[in-house]
Amino acid sequence: MAEFWAKGVELGLKGKQLTEFVESQTRLQAQREERQAQREERQAQREREERQAQREREEKERQAQREREERQAQREREEREAQREERQMELKRLELQIKMEMKRLELQTKMVRVQNQHEAPRQRDDQQQMLNRASTLPAFTDGKDQIDTPDFTGEVEAVCLKKPLYDLLIGNIGGARRPDDPDVEWRMGAAQPAVEEEDPLPFANEDISELLRDDRATVHRRDQPQVVSAVTTRAQAKKDKTTTPLRVTNSSATAVVDRDRLIQLQEADLTLTKYRSRPVKEMTKGEGTVHFEVKAKILYRVFQHPRVNGGKPLRQVLVPQPLRRQVMEVAHDSIMGGHLGVKKTSDRIQAAFYWPRLHADVTRFCRSCDICQKTIPRGRVPKVPLQKMPLIDRPFKRVAIDLIGEIKPPSEAGHRWVLTLVDYATRYPEAVPLKKIDTETVAEALVDIFSRIGVPEEILTDLGTQFVSECMEEVNRLLSIRHLTTTPYHPMCNGLVEKFNATLKSTLKKLCSEQPRQWHRYINALLFAYREVPQESTGFSPFELMYGRTVRGPMQILKELWTKDVDTPEVKNSYQYVFELREKLEETLEIARENLRKSQDSGKHYYDRKAVNRKFTPGNKVLILLPTDHNKLLMQWKGPYEVEAVVGINDYKVNVGKKSKIYHANLLKLYVKRPPEAVQVAASVDEPAELDEFDGEELLELGDLHKKEGVDDVKLGPDLTEDQQKELHDFMGDFTHRFSDVPGSTSLVEHEVHLTSDVPVRSKPYPIPFQARESLKKDIDNMLKMGVIRESSSPYSSPVVVVKKKDGTNRVCIDFRKVNKITVFDPEPMPTAADLFRRLTGSKIFSKIDLSKGYWQIPVREEDIPKTAFATPDGTYECLRMPFGMVNSGATLKRGMRKMLKGMKNVVYYWDDLLVHTETFAEHLETLRELFSRLTKANLTVRPSKCILGTDNVDFIGHSLKEGQKGLLLENVTKILNAPRPETKKQVRSFLGLAGYYREFIPNFAAITAPLSDMTRKGCPNRILWGPAQEKAYQTVRDLMSRDPVLRLPDTAKEFILRTDASDEGIGAMLMQEHGGKPFPVSYASKKLSGAEKNYSTMEKECLAIVWGIKKFELYLQGVKFVLQTDHKPLTYLNSAKFVNNRIMRWVMYLQNFDMRVESIKGSDNVGADFLSRVCE
Repeated sequence: MAEFWAKGVELGLKGKQLTEFVESQTRLQAQREERQAQREERQAQREREERQAQREREEKERQAQREREERQAQREREEREAQREERQMELKRLELQIKMEMKRLELQTKMVRVQNQHEAPRQRDDQQQMLNRASTLPAFTDGKDQIDTPDFTGEVEAVCLKKPLYDLLIGNIGGARRPDDPDVEWRMGAAQPAVEEEDPLPFANEDISELLRDDRATVHRRDQPQVVSAVTTRAQAKKDKTTTPLRVTNSSATAVVDRDRLIQLQEADLTLTKYRSRPVKEMTKGEGTVHFEVKAKILYRVFQHPRVNGGKPLRQVLVPQPLRRQVMEVAHDSIMGGHLGVKKTSDRIQAAFYWPRLHADVTRFCRSCDICQKTIPRGRVPKVPLQKMPLIDRPFKRVAIDLIGEIKPPSEAGHRWVLTLVDYATRYPEAVPLKKIDTETVAEALVDIFSRIGVPEEILTDLGTQFVSECMEEVNRLLSIRHLTTTPYHPMCNGLVEKFNATLKSTLKKLCSEQPRQWHRYINALLFAYREVPQESTGFSPFELMYGRTVRGPMQILKELWTKDVDTPEVKNSYQYVFELREKLEETLEIARENLRKSQDSGKHYYDRKAVNRKFTPGNKVLILLPTDHNKLLMQWKGPYEVEAVVGINDYKVNVGKKSKIYHANLLKLYVKRPPEAVQVAASVDEPAELDEFDGEELLELGDLHKKEGVDDVKLGPDLTEDQQKELHDFMGDFTHRFSDVPGSTSLVEHEVHLTSDVPVRSKPYPIPFQARESLKKDIDNMLKMGVIRESSSPYSSPVVVVKKKDGTNRVCIDFRKVNKITVFDPEPMPTAADLFRRLTGSKIFSKIDLSKGYWQIPVREEDIPKTAFATPDGTYECLRMPFGMVNSGATLKRGMRKMLKGMKNVVYYWDDLLVHTETFAEHLETLRELFSRLTKANLTVRPSKCILGTDNVDFIGHSLKEGQKGLLLENVTKILNAPRPETKKQVRSFLGLAGYYREFIPNFAAITAPLSDMTRKGCPNRILWGPAQEKAYQTVRDLMSRDPVLRLPDTAKEFILRTDASDEGIGAMLMQEHGGKPFPVSYASKKLSGAEKNYSTMEKECLAIVWGIKKFELYLQGVKFVLQTDHKPLTYLNSAKFVNNRIMRWVMYLQNFDMRVESIKGSDNVGADFLSRVCE
């Protein structure tokens, strides 16, 4: 306080003035200290909350990791058990097969024995001699043997057993006779034996079933010669097996292209002309050099780098357009191409070939490869954001149902299955063991459960035949139950009962480990244990939510036995008990509902961290993740199939073969179809966009269903080097899918419509001209296909108007004025141009990026969709994407942009226009990659024709930016210069509004335009009385605009200079900064004096100019040191002199809040501010 007294005395204050001055300064000081303390307390509180949130996230992640490990271990145990059972079954099957084969051989043996009894004794003796000879063969496993028998004579490849079942088995080999037709003239020794023994090999793992495969085998017992047929040996079968030829992809590269044809195509290719005409000189490319040369009439690109090709020059053939696809097919699709990724394929091509934009072409080619798309791992296709299930607030309004089984071993009573049911509101479970799962049995079990809990309004099941059969549909119809089903192969939709199934199986396995066939008797005890424990999502046990009290369980009984303390409930009458029970149930369910909402938000937050909002439109080709043909537990991508319609937020109806089925988006992947070769060539020709003159943000202005613009439509800075252009082309190739005129759909934010009244707003539809209805219907159909709108039965209805554009086409607009009147305003702060331009100081390289229909990339919250309904002559529709014209649409877009760019530097945005600004090109490229990575994560697309990358001169927010200077936009200046002379009040206001956008560039704008603005006052005639003053003001504005004034961008690192001056008619201020030792203007400001202010003294006017100028530029001057220059010398003593004038004294007290140095300048030097204060003569 003492310093305030000293300061007041220094200012010459006495008595009451001094006391008031000290008190005011003391209050200000106390307020500043209090605000500082509050800021520190808020900062500390935020830090504590962030640490607590971080600890909770880490704990949840650890818990989730433990659960994943447990589930993985459980799956591994189940797989090992299944494999063990499968091996046992295989052994049993093989054993049974061998026994059956033995029985069959014994039967054939008996038949042969009966036949042999009728043969001559001589033949039996000869056969006995043959068998004796055959029995003397050595016991080796494989080899060639000489066989001399009545059935076959000659050399064969044989397999010998150490412990043979029979002496000799002759299979179905060439030259062998039938068992019932032996050679009756056979004599022992007629054929010369040629037995060649080989080293015996151990016969270890031979499968006996291989020797018993042929049904025509005949048995020879050791005690009686018999001949039977056997199988062909494996060696013989291996020799006879033919090799299947490899399948080779058909490629157009097999077409013969000779040298003359290559030269001809190079000369005819317009994209190679600039390389042929370019002089032969080396260009630096990093550490390497590049130049182009023609050798033997063939155009080459010669590239040399210390780390490439051993430092030797690498000569690359420049490939003309018709041959580029052939090169890519050989490098990627051929049998030795390997279907490698983009980078490896590009490297392989560049080892011998080159053409402009090679990397972008290879990227498109690889992404459209059919084989690569169908074999991509499932994990590389991102999941879509999690959708919240509706919260059910009434017990057993909706229940989830599923089946578990087949359970092995079955129970002692023959139960093999379990029917499970879980209530959505209370999480109350039911489980019934079943012996079979036909529809009748399942329906009887459900009716039995409903007899205890009541009939629900809705049931949710999968697509099992038991649940979708005609019998079950009839049961649902009789009980008035709405049947909901999940999509195929997407059990996550029924996650509530699936989670309970996992808990039931795991717990049941533990309970019945000693008596596995008694598992059905443990189910009731298991259900009690589950119902008694509080659920993590609700915070209450199912018993509490069901009965409104805690049931008496094992813990309560044990406590009573130990403490002998039994709670005696208060005696109440029936009415009081029912009333309190109902009140408690309602309160408990409300708390549980709130806990469920928090649990949903938390689960969605963690699930959506790596999710991408992928959308498909009718007509798109997609691949579907379906089971393989040989194993339904293995999944593979199949297709492509066509999307027929959008059924829900993430569900699509797909035409699979001759059927239409609904699939979830997580099972779908967009199929990129490779265009034919002719289209591939034509796609490289640059053509001007047809819709460049539109800004892409018109209300409900439709884009085509298919992508018309791509990276070829992006403009690059004209002063970029070739290396910089290539780096930008490579960057665009990595993010090709982001450059599209088809809007995406983000999950960053949803548009919410909060109304002050629940009464629906309806307006009578406006009449639509008949000639415009056909185009309106076509636009509506396109919007339906794009998923922007859907048919509606909402009680809300806003009218539609059709407005003609400049090109004669129609624009569809929705009049939301009545809905906007009852909409709660969203106070999201909007960006200001002054703040954005301040952040651009020092930047030399710019990239401007425009979102493709930014509003249409934001979905509308599901419960607010009916509020966007609008009526047309063909019906009522409602918006699924955020429409233009709603009062809070801009705030929602701003909030989404702020979330996406949070923490990112060197990027500013104004609505859906983004501007990347840096000092160096390397930093600029890094910022672009970070920005497009975030755009990819947010699933936002940018319009290529409105993007310009790597330029030093860019148009932004109606201004031209270049080398730290801010100028006028030529297009807007042309509109002002070409504007006709206004004749009415409305036209004058329009002209002043158009010119006033650049008033900071025009000194003394307020005074110059005063004759025009005076004509718009109340009481003046609607038709302007145009006089010399108005004409001079009109021409002066046009003249000043045509001079192309330039301002410097504010640099907060440099000191500001404020010059002010006053005249009898107005005051002016000019904010400047020094550049190169000379002051340059940053902004101009001027103001006409009111009637009372014109009566001020000269000193008061000059001081008023200072105070008004500082308030005008307070955003730049608050908290920094600056220089105040004035040509009124007495004001240089503002900080030390004593002023008797109370008005000036109040202003001096206000100026104490600023750190300024006052300088006096000559009036001749204050030309800028002096001019601002003068009224136009």
